[in-house]
Amino acid sequence: MFRATEEIAAAFDAENLKYRIQETETSSRLAAEVQVGYAAFCIWFHSTDDDSDVAVRVPNFVRYETDAELRKMLKTANDMNRKYRYCKFAVNREEQGVVLEYDFPQCADQVGAAAVEIFQRIIQIAKDAYPVFMKALWGGEEFFGNAVFYEYKY
Repeated sequence: MFRATEEIAAAFDAENLKYRIQETETSSRLAAEVQVGYAAFCIWFHSTDDDSDVAVRVPNFVRYETDAELRKMLKTANDMNRKYRYCKFAVNREEQGVVLEYDFPQCADQVGAAAVEIFQRIIQIAKDAYPVFMKALWGGEEFFGNAVFYEYKY
């Protein structure tokens, strides 16, 4: 396992965050499943070397099927990219989905602590962005597909 993945795993353990590790000969990845309202997705922390080079990805954040929906996703991704500074939304035409992406600086100090912070930020961005993408797909001012976001109150 690459050093950055080990540090991220240790930081996730310290915060009691659930994850799984996936390894190949050329990469290691920490994957954390997240559910926000009715939307569920996986956040990947992908490392390919022993430096702090980490790519954070949320694959298939939103899926689409038709060319008309592709155009809506491209426009919405551009709108969202203007709103958020450090992460970006990219449309993957092969997978017919929108990917949420963030890249760590090449030599980030304390990559584990930074990963926990980015994890929390990605969840908040997803919570804000998912209804916008669903509104683009389904239309209307109040209908967001199957997305319902709310805070739990105990």
